[in-house]
Amino acid sequence: MTPEQAVALACDALGTDPAQAEVLRAADAVTVRVDAGRVARVIPGDADSIVATQRVLVAIAQLPEHILQPLGDAFVLGDTLVVPYPLVVPGAPADADLGIAGACLAALHTTGRHLLADDRLDLPVFDPLVIATRWLDRSIAVFTESERADLLGAIGEHWLDVAGEPTVIHGDAHRANWWPQRTDWWMLIDPEFLSLGPAVYDLAPLEVTERRLGLGPSRFPSFQAGYESLAGRIDPTALAAAIRVRELLSVAWLASRVGEDSQIAVRARHRLSDALNGRDGSWLA
Repeated sequence: MTPEQAVALACDALGTDPAQAEVLRAADAVTVRVDAGRVARVIPGDADSIVATQRVLVAIAQLPEHILQPLGDAFVLGDTLVVPYPLVVPGAPADADLGIAGACLAALHTTGRHLLADDRLDLPVFDPLVIATRWLDRSIAVFTESERADLLGAIGEHWLDVAGEPTVIHGDAHRANWWPQRTDWWMLIDPEFLSLGPAVYDLAPLEVTERRLGLGPSRFPSFQAGYESLAGRIDPTALAAAIRVRELLSVAWLASRVGEDSQIAVRARHRLSDALNGRDGSWLA
C-alpha cells in the first residue's frame, strides 16, 4: 500500500479532507493524521488478518492502562482495516532514562497473566516463523532459497530457548511504540502484534533498536533495570535468544520493504549476514 492510498482510505473512513492529512509513519501499517486530534491506523491485509486484528482490538479494551485505546470502532474497507486513535506523540526523548518504560512493560505482563488466569482473553500465540514467512513471501528476489531456509531455521532454533510463562505481549515494544503519557507512566501504541507469548521476548525489540539503530549509547540497561524492579531477574539465556530472534525477524521485515529499491536489498543482505553470524555493529550505514 502506498502512502497516498492510505491517506485516501483513512479520510474516506473518517470523513475528513485528504488535502489536510499527513502520513506520520509508514511500515506494515500506515499512520495518517486526519485532523488536529485524530490519526487513523491503516492496516492492509486479507480476511484472516482482519479477523486477527479485530480480536486484538477486542483484547486491548481490557488493557486500558497499558495500550492506547481506539476512538470507536474500526472500519473495514475491502482488505484493509482503518482504526481511529487519538493523536499522541510517541517516542522517548534521546536522552531519556527508559526505566519507567521497563516498569510499565512489566505491569502489562502482570495484568496479562491475571487476565489469562481468568480466561478473559482471546489472542493468537506469537509465532515468529509465521511472521517471518509472511514478510519473506512479500520480498522480491532478495535472498536465495538457501538463505531463506537458513534465516527461518535460525529463527526456529533460537525461539526454542525463549522460555518463560506465557502472558500478553505487545510483540513490537521498540522505542517508537512507547508514548510517555505522564512522567510516571508510559503506554504502548500500535498493538497489531499483541499476542500470547513469553514475556522476555517483549524486551528484545527495544534492545535491538537501541543497539543496532541508535545514535548513542544504548539505553536498554535502564529499560531492563526498570523491568526487573517489578518482574524480578530475567533469565539471561532466554533474553539473549529473544534478541537473536528479533534481529533475525528484522532481516525478514526489511526484505519485505524492498519493492523496487535495490539499496534496501543490499541492506537486507548485510543484516542477514550479520544476524546469522552473530556479528555486532550499527545497522544505520
